[in-house]
Amino acid sequence: MKKLLLGLIIIAALAVYLFKNQPNTAAVEQPNVAAPNATEPNLVNKKQPAEGTPLRIVTDLKKDIRLCRDQSQQQHIKINNLNQSLVSFFVSELKKGTSVPTILKYANLSEINKRQYIAFLRDAIVTEQKQQLNITSSLNELANWQGIEAIKGFTNDKIKEMIQQLGDNKHSPPGLTLSVPLDENVQKETLYALLNNTDTFTTYSKTFIKLEGSEVISPATLFVLNANKFTPKEFEQAISSNQFTVNEVATAIKNNIPNEYIFALMKQVPALDAMPLYEENSVLYNMADIAVSQFNLPLVKALQQLGVTPTNQPGLFTGLDVAIVSLPKSGNLTLAPLDAKHTQMLNYLTEQGYKAHIGNASDYLNSKGVFFVSDFIYQQGAYINGQENPEQYAYFNPIGKIDNATLPQVSEPDNSDVARFLVDLKQQKKDLDNKRQNCELLQQQLSATEQLHSTMRAYNTVLEVKKEHGNNFEYVLQEQDPVLVNYWWSILSNQLSNDRSHSAFSQYLSKKDYQKAYEYSLSKPLTQTETDTLFSFLLLEPHDFIAIWQSRVEPKPPSDLARLSRFPLSQWQKLKQAGFDFSITDTYGRDVYVQAASSSVEVVQFLIDNKIPADSEKLGVDILDLALEQSYTKGELSPMIPLALQLVEKIEPNHLSRAARLKTFYPEVYEQLIKLNPALKPAEGTQLNHYTFNNL
Repeated sequence: MKKLLLGLIIIAALAVYLFKNQPNTAAVEQPNVAAPNATEPNLVNKKQPAEGTPLRIVTDLKKDIRLCRDQSQQQHIKINNLNQSLVSFFVSELKKGTSVPTILKYANLSEINKRQYIAFLRDAIVTEQKQQLNITSSLNELANWQGIEAIKGFTNDKIKEMIQQLGDNKHSPPGLTLSVPLDENVQKETLYALLNNTDTFTTYSKTFIKLEGSEVISPATLFVLNANKFTPKEFEQAISSNQFTVNEVATAIKNNIPNEYIFALMKQVPALDAMPLYEENSVLYNMADIAVSQFNLPLVKALQQLGVTPTNQPGLFTGLDVAIVSLPKSGNLTLAPLDAKHTQMLNYLTEQGYKAHIGNASDYLNSKGVFFVSDFIYQQGAYINGQENPEQYAYFNPIGKIDNATLPQVSEPDNSDVARFLVDLKQQKKDLDNKRQNCELLQQQLSATEQLHSTMRAYNTVLEVKKEHGNNFEYVLQEQDPVLVNYWWSILSNQLSNDRSHSAFSQYLSKKDYQKAYEYSLSKPLTQTETDTLFSFLLLEPHDFIAIWQSRVEPKPPSDLARLSRFPLSQWQKLKQAGFDFSITDTYGRDVYVQAASSSVEVVQFLIDNKIPADSEKLGVDILDLALEQSYTKGELSPMIPLALQLVEKIEPNHLSRAARLKTFYPEVYEQLIKLNPALKPAEGTQLNHYTFNNL
């Protein structure tokens, strides 16, 4: 694969294209030790818990959940296959002559979300239309085209060399896209040569090579995109012996090629009323719809003379829908000021009797206005607020309106092929959904048995306590469970400004310009972002950055110390050798022991040996909480327990609730625990902890 990509890059360079290299990134910290509380109990070589005990119930539930998860992955594949089978069925129905409105009438039988149902139907329309075109995903066609030099830097030899580099893979390498422009200095001889590709003139190439201005590449497309290299008369004479498709006309309209050229081009299209596929997944039915989307009124009128008029299907979409969804607007669908070309098109369509589909404006912004949207097109609609834009509202409100629910819906299955297929599909999806619900039920049973609450419930509890208790709420959280305090700190961290600006100091660090970074830290207080950036570099390369860290004129604490948990003992030792002060705390006063406990017992012993203080009275979880949770997670007494007991002077209710958990699920582990410290024996009726710690 590496050889393949290297070859492609070489060929692209020869073709005068620039492959943009991904920027080099800083070394990524690789955790050598998994977080102790991230594992499941290891029951290998242990006797199985007795039938009916809490541990046996939990063990059996976890086994069933693992099986369910494996099955759910297969279910996801099955659902995708069912959706694809629906698209394939729609294609077969379209080929039989079943109309789009007819297929839409059966949407309710599928119980698929209406927009998704329509999306599948649009996919089928595009697929069916593509099957009528000559589309290739091989580069071999390009290699033999005359006039390929119309693409900047391309020659037949270079494409053949590219194919040779691809080896057996003659099709698009996955994930690779190369956007190519036209050659602005192309010679007319090259363009005339494109017309000589008699057998492949409208063969469309869809590969990783993407042509700017068109979804596909063909000799016909290349010629049309270069129309401005000819006078209108020259262009008309040049194409007089060639036949084009509506796709070249659509591409010309999209690229704002003057109408004189388009009118000449239309004379060379045998089926002018065919459906164009000028964009991926576009479902505009004819050339008039395309012209409306570009507000090309003269072209709409010319097409009308040829019998091609904008679509007008109530319940599906109309030409007026196409115009309105194509109007310039802001992100909240509010219209920008309209130009003359916009109003001229809208007025023309209205005069021709076209109406537009609407949504419920009161549901959209709960104010006086009108909301135009077609469920079938479902691009951006347009919302006109009567209070903010009275002039636009006065213009649009009188427009004739069509409810999106105009198409009748089949509510009971009939004997049609569509109904039978959709009913069968619904049942298959229902069976899969029942299996998914069974998995969710097992998870609920596990949580109830373990008496553990979800992360979402933890966050909700934090916010409820804050609302009820005001300034003292953190201490209320501490009494309920110190884990909740850590959840609160996580909320605060997510609310902080996520400053990604690159200051001069950050650039000095990235470039490892130690002297300038050192001078900067001596002269200016670092921002929180600069402090956190320096801290990250320091942890990776202590000896290089310790002087800058220690020279800060205003030594702010880092936002958090979580990165330390990812490092093995050797990296902590390097930090000590460099002179790092492990008595550091973060912005919330958390010390390094929580991170050490998440790393390894050796790191905790290292801190104890170096007499690093631990404040067991602080808010949030302490090392004993973590050691007790690790004991429950692993199903055996954590070697962290004796070390934690050295550091924690006072046994708190949160410690006892975790000891009670061990007593319930692992009585033998509990007995080992209270032998180490009888004070950890919980009173009868002590509740188990409902929340567990994640190193947030």
